[in-house]
Amino acid sequence: MFTLVASYLDPIEAQIARGLLAAEGIEAHVGDDQIALANWEWRLAVGGTKLRVRADQADHARAVLRDLDAGAYRLDDDDDAATRNPELSAPDRESPSSRLAWLGAVLLGLPLPWRRRASDDDATRQV
Repeated sequence: MFTLVASYLDPIEAQIARGLLAAEGIEAHVGDDQIALANWEWRLAVGGTKLRVRADQADHARAVLRDLDAGAYRLDDDDDAATRNPELSAPDRESPSSRLAWLGAVLLGLPLPWRRRASDDDATRQV
C-alpha cells in the first residue's frame, strides 16, 4: 500500500523529490504529473502532483523531504569542481576562424553547407 507523503504544484519539483528519495533507497511514485503538464490550469483541481511511497517507508521519506526543504542537500556556491580542477572544465571551442565563419554567414548571407531539394523536384512515387 502506498501512502501520500507530499503534494507539489510543480510536477518537475515532484520528480526531483522522487529522485532524491530513490537515491536514499526509498521506492517512490509520482502521480498526476501528466495532468499537471498537459493542462496546467487543472493542477490545483486535482490537488497537485502527488508523491507516494510504501507505507513502511513513509516516516523516513517525510524526514528526507523535511531535510530537503531545510536545505540539507544544498550545494555550496564555492564548491565548483571546475575551479578546483581545470581538467574538469569544458574545452574552449571558439576560435577566430569559427567566429569569422559565423559572421560571414550572418552578414553576407553565405549559403550554409547543406543542400535542399529543389521545389520542382517531386519525391512522389509513380504507380
